[in-house]
Amino acid sequence: MDQFSDVNNFSWLHKIAITSKSNRLIALPRFVIWVIAVTLLVILISTLIKRTVVISPLADVKEPISSTQVLGTFNASPSATLVPSPSSTPDPTPTPTPKPTPTPKPSASPITQAQLEDWFTKYANKESINRDLLKKIAFCESKFNPQATNGIYGGMYQFSASTWISTRRAMNMNTNTDLRFNAEEAIKTGAFRIATAGDAAWPNCRK
Repeated sequence: MDQFSDVNNFSWLHKIAITSKSNRLIALPRFVIWVIAVTLLVILISTLIKRTVVISPLADVKEPISSTQVLGTFNASPSATLVPSPSSTPDPTPTPTPKPTPTPKPSASPITQAQLEDWFTKYANKESINRDLLKKIAFCESKFNPQATNGIYGGMYQFSASTWISTRRAMNMNTNTDLRFNAEEAIKTGAFRIATAGDAAWPNCRK
């Protein structure tokens, strides 16, 4: 009886062992499937993350500028600079050049006594001097000869060049020393000299 019981117990235990082993064999593939599924899921997630990290920055990268574009930038012709057109300058108004006063030529033809008398009267009255004094000095110095010369002195009143120039400049008239030999110019200048400086220039004619 005990032996039969032992045999039955052994059979029952053997069945349990076989059943447990069978369950383990069945459970093993499920575990492997779960591990594979989890591994694939992890790989898939990792791949998606890598694509997000790698592809996303590339989306913002601009197309590289070619060397042709760079050279084209530097070689671009500059825009034309507008040059202001010069404004027209009005032509200067020509200033009329004053014509020189013609120089009276020395008397070429003989001077008549009547002409001399007229000039003595005319310029003595103009300068308000004694007509006889004006005539006396002319006779004393040259005997009424307009072409008389004596060294540096010349003309009817025997003016030196320097005295003639200074006197004519005071008169605001032509200072050409050749005019000393013009009878009318000599009488005109002598009258002015007597009116402004007296007869001191002709000390020998005071007597």
